[in-house]
Amino acid sequence: MSTNQLLVGLSLTASLSAFAGTELKLNSGIISTQVQTLEIAHSSQTEWIVQFKNHVHESDKLALRAEGLKIHSYLPEDAFIVRGTSAQIAKVKTNQNIQTVLAFAPHMKLSPTLGIMSAVRETSTDTVIVSVFEAQERAAIANKIQKLSARILIQKSVGTSIVLTTTRSLFKSIASIQGVENVQTLLELVPLNFAMDTMDTSAPTAVGDYSDLTGFETGTKVMNFDAAWAMGLSGQNQIVGMADTGLDSGDINAIHPDFKGAVKSGYAVGMFGKTWADPMGHGTHVAGSVLGRGTASGGKLLGGAFSAQIVAQGMWSPILNNLSVPSNLELMFNTAYTDGARIHTNSWGGASNMGAYEKMAASVDQVMFEKQDMLILFAAGNSGVDHDKDGRIDAGSVGIPGTAKNALTVGASENLVSVGGIQRPIKDLRGAVDSWGASPIFESMISDNINGVSMFSSRGPTTDGRVKPEIVAPGTNILSVHSQQPGVEPLWGLYNNDYAWSGGTSMACPLAAGAAAVTRQFLIEKMNQPQPTSALLKAYLLHTAFDMYPGQYGEVGQAKGQELLTTRPNSDEGYGRVDMAKVVTLGTSGVLLIADNKTGLATGESAEFTLNAPAAGKLQVNIVWTDAPGSVNASKALVNDLDLEVVLPNGQVLAVNDAINNNVYVQGMTGAGAVTIRVKGINVPMGIAGKQPFALVASVQ
Repeated sequence: MSTNQLLVGLSLTASLSAFAGTELKLNSGIISTQVQTLEIAHSSQTEWIVQFKNHVHESDKLALRAEGLKIHSYLPEDAFIVRGTSAQIAKVKTNQNIQTVLAFAPHMKLSPTLGIMSAVRETSTDTVIVSVFEAQERAAIANKIQKLSARILIQKSVGTSIVLTTTRSLFKSIASIQGVENVQTLLELVPLNFAMDTMDTSAPTAVGDYSDLTGFETGTKVMNFDAAWAMGLSGQNQIVGMADTGLDSGDINAIHPDFKGAVKSGYAVGMFGKTWADPMGHGTHVAGSVLGRGTASGGKLLGGAFSAQIVAQGMWSPILNNLSVPSNLELMFNTAYTDGARIHTNSWGGASNMGAYEKMAASVDQVMFEKQDMLILFAAGNSGVDHDKDGRIDAGSVGIPGTAKNALTVGASENLVSVGGIQRPIKDLRGAVDSWGASPIFESMISDNINGVSMFSSRGPTTDGRVKPEIVAPGTNILSVHSQQPGVEPLWGLYNNDYAWSGGTSMACPLAAGAAAVTRQFLIEKMNQPQPTSALLKAYLLHTAFDMYPGQYGEVGQAKGQELLTTRPNSDEGYGRVDMAKVVTLGTSGVLLIADNKTGLATGESAEFTLNAPAAGKLQVNIVWTDAPGSVNASKALVNDLDLEVVLPNGQVLAVNDAINNNVYVQGMTGAGAVTIRVKGINVPMGIAGKQPFALVASVQ
């Protein structure tokens, strides 16, 4: 194995976007700033948009701060929302590098979803989230909001969020208050197991004795976990956080046998919750897929990282009798991080405003940007449908917060199970005619082809065009641990009292989290990466994923319902299905380069690497970076932009200029010789000490 990691040099590049400093890309609309303007605003105005003529350097930010301005957030392209007086802003306008200064107006703060709310009457009542720039100003702003009208009811106020009920007519008045960043709809969040109508009447009764198992039931066989386990890699010394409906009894000393010795800590984080027990069964099933010990099955039904430990965070609310996600996501993730979790799995999300980048997605990005070694995973959602009846699942259905840039968003591929769970053709499922009424989807089964993406799995891209989901894992007819609490749902049917079937991206996500834990162990123990960043972990998983192209129906063409129209990456499978055999063997048959650049690049800088290919082969290069959180008022989430350029031994250049995604991929055939790889800092307005860290994985096979 070669781990040739030669950093050749750090240089400057003058590459600039053709659109630098000429447009503002907001949710409220694109504003052309070709002509410099200084918008006249009320004397009380304190929030402004300042745009530079070119991509942003640290010296530009220092110039703003030197005039007493506070930088709140970045807006594309090359602009910041800042706080300052009218006098300070007038002085800043004299800076020759400034393109435009505008007042940050109330209409810019209103989420597009508010326009379709309460469409009938202005007096209709709705629940919204008001985001503020500064947590320490939240109480004062809440007081100002309350004084607007007696019709406003503030339900919750925490961190930088205020949840309130009001009438549509007051949205603009709320947005007019200085210090308010955004007003958006309140997202309803649910577990992302896919709800079937009834259990299959032909399914076996719940007395499974394990003699009928094929090895595929847990989903781990499809992902080739056996290859990692054979090397002694099963998640030792890894801690995974899980926020869900809870975990079995909620008592470390009296828990399901499959979790004995597996629980690092447990917390009740649901509304008025006093225990992290699981009265619904979803969280227990999820945890079993991550790291179930298989004790009750005699070692036959194992989670992917069965030697890891878990930090269980129970979000069940006895008041709501449902999932209750904390308003302060940062606190929840920080608690797990403090307990040692460097991977966190989340099988919940929303099924409205799909594809959007909203407050919750930005919060996930904020946590990961601040904690560069924490990988947070989210289920993509179960909103996959074929409403246009063309035989292919419609685009654009990924749920929030799976739209977060930095999160690893997981879709559901098919497992290979013909007995147990749900064994009916899709056409016999409730709502099938409306949701999947065209061939070839309508006639197919849900777990008979491992190269298929489940029909319910949410597809990308996001609203701003990013690739989501980024990866898939089995999510149909998955057998995992059954909660022992009274009255727990059977999900997709009981196998016996210890195990139950289920399906959904909820089941795919924890399998991917288990894979992430084992991959992290592999990078630490086998690849000399003692403290891998989440960017490296994500890059390695994407690089080694199995491309399922053309999908389960073959290369039949779009008109006949070909499932995957292009090779990876695409917005159906992302980079493909998790492949643990490839994870642990990638460098044994070719040449491999890994770089975890924790310093990073500033605007105009580049880093150069050399990969020596001993023979001709297929070249693949991935770069991933954990980006700064985007503005919820922007129509593009990407903040820090890196590009990738590869020069083959024959001089051919393979370049990707992607200004949307924070993961970039190049592939092609190379001859023997030195392959030069350049990562370029195109625009880094919100770096860490002015720089954007990144990870690179390259191989020739």
